[in-house]
Amino acid sequence: MNAIYATMLVASTKVQNENLDENSYGPGFLGFVFTAFLALAVIFLIRDMVRRVRRVRYASEAEAKQNELMLKGENQPRQESTDPVDPKTSEDS
Repeated sequence: MNAIYATMLVASTKVQNENLDENSYGPGFLGFVFTAFLALAVIFLIRDMVRRVRRVRYASEAEAKQNELMLKGENQPRQESTDPVDPKTSEDS
């Protein structure tokens, strides 16, 4: 038990690093640039994904509407054409 306690005590002591400056903290300018790049990349990826999903949704809605219209057209009885037929042209054919 004392070995575990001693290990925890040693691990919890503050290690002084000679390269660490008291006034410097944070990732700096490079960290800011990297974070900004990641944020912009995520924004553009989300916009692109929304466009693609919208395109797929509209295409499926248009296809469903087309199928619905096609089914309605098949169920309705056919009406004969009311266009006047010229007897001279129909006999020549």
